[in-house]
Amino acid sequence: MQFVIAIGCAYLAVLLLLAVFQRKLLYQPGRHQHLAVERFPELSQLFPETRDIEISCDDRVTIRGWLLQHEPAATRPLILLFHGNAGDRSNRMGWYQMFSSLDVDVLAMDYHGYGDSGGNPSEASLKSDGAAAWHFATGELGYQPSRIFVMGISLGGAVAVDVAARESTRQPVGGLIVISSFSSMVDTSSYHYPWVPVSLLLRDRYPSAATIRSLQCPYLHLHGDQDQVVPMSLGEKLFAAAPAESRGIPRRWVTMRDTDHNDLLYNAAHVIRTELQEFIENCQGIRP
Repeated sequence: MQFVIAIGCAYLAVLLLLAVFQRKLLYQPGRHQHLAVERFPELSQLFPETRDIEISCDDRVTIRGWLLQHEPAATRPLILLFHGNAGDRSNRMGWYQMFSSLDVDVLAMDYHGYGDSGGNPSEASLKSDGAAAWHFATGELGYQPSRIFVMGISLGGAVAVDVAARESTRQPVGGLIVISSFSSMVDTSSYHYPWVPVSLLLRDRYPSAATIRSLQCPYLHLHGDQDQVVPMSLGEKLFAAAPAESRGIPRRWVTMRDTDHNDLLYNAAHVIRTELQEFIENCQGIRP
């Protein structure tokens, strides 16, 4: 009997630790005092026009990022990029190389608590960051919504879904691009911790499958068939919840063969680049 009680107490203790430190597990930001674009000369080799961006959010926290352009005008399609749960915008050089070769511009912002942005990460703050980045791109920068492709990788996919689903009900949005993201954080956490009552403990739930039902723009989803972080089945669940087509363009699913969660650019760079190029061209009706 004492053994059973001890096991029960240990289980409750673990649940308590998970409940208290869940955001430490979910958000693993890189932190820097200042990520000035001039510290990364390779960016100016990829994009002739690069500059630092600061955006003040509704909670008065300042988030920071980079605007990467081929020329100082909002003439090309824009990738509004939302990265995953680890690192910061300075860890995405391989992606910037790909975007440069696609002849698109990029707005890459760090979330609350990431890079040199202020504040602390949470579902509410990340979604606020997504909305702020969108309004900055369409307002201050002057990009037409129909020329903006909202792209999210892993956790960033949840932010991208939130932005695209909301904004596409108000105006034409270029498209939504999701890579290796999930139906919800409840589903993902339950996959990794099946012995935990996740639905009772989880604070940041990211219900992407519910959100994406209102999407009114073209949608491309790429997922690795060997993904051990976000299993492909959860990506398929998200994909199935989306409208079958928008503006006459069917939603598109792409399986990246023999690809895990963190080796996308090693194992599937050619597939990703080809799919992005075709998707952007198809949505724009012309070459970007």
